[in-house]
Amino acid sequence: MARILYLDHATALGGAERSLLDLLRKLDRAAWDPILACPPGALAEAARALGIEVADLELGKLKDKNPFRSLRRLRSGVEALARVADQTDCQIVHANTLRTAAYAAAARGGRWRLLWHVRDYQMPRWARFGLMRRCDLAVAPSRFVAESLPARSKVRVVPNGLDLPPLPGEDARLAFRAEFGIAAEAPVVGCLGRVRPWKGQRHFIELAATLAPRLPEAVFLVVGGTLFPDPGRDYLAELKDYAAQLDVADRVVFTGHREDALVALAAMDVVVNCSRDEPFGRVLLEAMACRRPVVAFRSGAVEEIVEDGSTGLLVPLGDVAGMAEAVYDLVRNRERAEAYGEAGRQRVATNFTLDATVRAIEEIYRQLL
Repeated sequence: MARILYLDHATALGGAERSLLDLLRKLDRAAWDPILACPPGALAEAARALGIEVADLELGKLKDKNPFRSLRRLRSGVEALARVADQTDCQIVHANTLRTAAYAAAARGGRWRLLWHVRDYQMPRWARFGLMRRCDLAVAPSRFVAESLPARSKVRVVPNGLDLPPLPGEDARLAFRAEFGIAAEAPVVGCLGRVRPWKGQRHFIELAATLAPRLPEAVFLVVGGTLFPDPGRDYLAELKDYAAQLDVADRVVFTGHREDALVALAAMDVVVNCSRDEPFGRVLLEAMACRRPVVAFRSGAVEEIVEDGSTGLLVPLGDVAGMAEAVYDLVRNRERAEAYGEAGRQRVATNFTLDATVRAIEEIYRQLL
């Protein structure tokens, strides 16, 4: 049985952390002995609930205006990581984030193999090239991410997967709407994800302003919070100000972070994704699994997930007017929207299963050993 040390720097549960927990839950424990090293918080608690051994490890941000402080932090983190790796006697280190991969690359010797899970597209040049030189293999969740990496012979494409969830019941859907004062029959157009500039919520506000006169009963939902906020910038406040500037503050509802993401998606009639350079888009799978049609910008890995004209509609990046037409069509044509939703759930069940994801990653572990 091979010991695998998983690394993550987050305390909250973002998409990368949820995908990691899915992997740990389905891992063949007869073949692999997993240990997670991460700071105390929601991720550590969720892993322990799965019966996973957890080692406390805090790896701070490496970017700092003071380069000497960055070096001290790197040295301290590398020493702490090396101690955990030695104590666990691991054969493989699976770095689940860019930050942990940087620490692991600096810490590694000849004792263990390094697998970098490349969940980001936007990253410094030094990371893209330096980490690919230092890792043994890398996992990319999409062809889009894989094609951005050097040393392509080291890269394996493994899309994220889901266990097809039961559909949220009508009572849950209506209760979610009622919580925000939304009528049961009102058209609801929504987006879900971390509130970050690259996620494109600003475009969503523009979409709401474009559609509000044409859909006077519609409500526009922004579901998500700033789990990992940018220092010195309050993007959520910027979005609320922008909604007021476009005179749609009374039509746009900001729910904040929600643990009941699937219920939130089920409460929507159309799910919108405005991301730029989307590395994968777990929310796209979740929306389709909830039988919701998707309208998205044709950017990044979106085309690998959403089939245009079958499970949703895709428009060029930044084309808010075209996105508005697509959303309007699906809101007004419920039969078409339902057909897209059904096709989306079937696509998840066929092409994006969690079992297939886990088995593919286990095969990469075998290649490393």
